[in-house]
Amino acid sequence: MADNVTLQARERDERGKNAARRLRASGMLPAILYGDGDSTSLAVETRTLDYTLTHFGDNALYNIDVGSGSSTARVVDAHRDPVSGLLVHVDFAPVNMRELIEVTVPLTLVGEAAGSDEGGVTQQVAYEIQAETLPGDIPQEITLDVTSLGMNENLTLGDLTLPEGVTLLSDPEEIAATVTAPTEITDEEMEAAGIVEEESDEELAAAAEVEGEEAAEGDEVSTEETGERENG
Repeated sequence: MADNVTLQARERDERGKNAARRLRASGMLPAILYGDGDSTSLAVETRTLDYTLTHFGDNALYNIDVGSGSSTARVVDAHRDPVSGLLVHVDFAPVNMRELIEVTVPLTLVGEAAGSDEGGVTQQVAYEIQAETLPGDIPQEITLDVTSLGMNENLTLGDLTLPEGVTLLSDPEEIAATVTAPTEITDEEMEAAGIVEEESDEELAAAAEVEGEEAAEGDEVSTEETGERENG
């Protein structure tokens, strides 16, 4: 995202679970802003922060307004309740807009691989990259065009076209996407896995016809045997 998010905050003195519970009930969230060997306990707006994290990820930048001043920071750790998924605590770290920082950026595939026309299956192998950039140039995501990817071919992180000012830190030889032929499963493998292939309507009808013929032959044999016993 291009613009920093303005986040209203206030310093908090109360500590402990009960104080944090009351704070969250009021629509605020416990947070800590770490600085140069120091830290400040804050209460920040839950709704704004949760929305930004959900839609723009951890790389969004915040202007944290705390009474007398404002600090530019980003989220370095967000704690969520494992059951409800609600935010319970967030840690911020200040950023210098003129200093390069290392970030993790999501990777997204775009386009339809040429190999899919031959029945190939496109698989995304890498889902994020490590990069270095200025805080103001952090991309929301990096895209990889797989249109030219043929059957049994790979694209690596070195094939990425990065925005100006963004340097790849991940291994450029790491595979990002591949197109492979679909795997054929043998009857033995299906049986070993406990997979039973359902018969088609035609196969069921043919099986029923065979069973009917066998039953009819059985009736004829039984009739002949009965007649022989009666004649004997």
